[in-house]
Amino acid sequence: MLPRTLLPVHALVLVSAILAPACKPEEGAATDTDPTDSAATDTDPTDTAATQPTTSDTDTAATDTDTTASDTADTDTDTDTGGEVCVPRDPVVTAEVGIDFGTWPVMDGEPETISVAAACTVQTATQVEGKVEVALLCSQGDLLDVAVTLFVTAPADFAIDIQDGQTVALDAYWQGEGHHIGSGEWFVLKAADTGAVLLAGVAHDSNFGVNEVFGALTVNTVEGMCPLPCGSECFDTSDPERIAFQFVHDEGPSLEVVDGTRGEFLAQGRKFDAVVAKAEKYYCLNCWSWYVWVIGSVPA
Repeated sequence: MLPRTLLPVHALVLVSAILAPACKPEEGAATDTDPTDSAATDTDPTDTAATQPTTSDTDTAATDTDTTASDTADTDTDTDTGGEVCVPRDPVVTAEVGIDFGTWPVMDGEPETISVAAACTVQTATQVEGKVEVALLCSQGDLLDVAVTLFVTAPADFAIDIQDGQTVALDAYWQGEGHHIGSGEWFVLKAADTGAVLLAGVAHDSNFGVNEVFGALTVNTVEGMCPLPCGSECFDTSDPERIAFQFVHDEGPSLEVVDGTRGEFLAQGRKFDAVVAKAEKYYCLNCWSWYVWVIGSVPA
């Protein structure tokens, strides 16, 4: 396994799901109340400067907390938003996502970004009590055998199956922080031969760009699962709405996983394990939503 070392600025951004963003007011800015997650409608944020990556070593408890669609149905709770299901947060469902981009170039712009769409070989892949580290050598165009490392922290029994020497495809993205823009990142790692998603993670204010590279999977935002924290008056409040993500596979199965819970489904001969640590929509002035989720898979 590759050792984890101190990294240069722009090299590693590791985001803790436990530290959801608070309201971040900026004078004279418009209210952001409806971030759009689909690749077809998201717009690139502007004006930023990259920040020093941070790390966190929070351990997660080794407790099986699988939440399935049937489990959700057993906990129906009428709400002010129409009676949809609002499952309580599970305290052991936490996640962190980080990417060490190594010497992958930072693209100047507003904001600065790193974008990867590379063919890679797995050097090492480890999982110890939910702490996942996947070391890759990736090539794209003139960039050959650049070391990129993925980090995920999830519940201890989080399901992944990635083999040393395996050929994979990596899509990854990072953006820096700027005016009205929070930094964030995501990655999708797929098997080169089948296109199956092996591991993916998001720590961002939207699911921007993920569906473009997700292959047979699609992730949709689902609102109205939980009551609005501000009732009918949501002009300016710092309390977020708990929303959900719907994971849909081309073979037919789909699963809605609300903020702070976990679920699994079977497709493409694999079992997918989805952990949604944060799915929060903010209504305060100059705030944005915050998402942290990971998904892994193993042979069914």
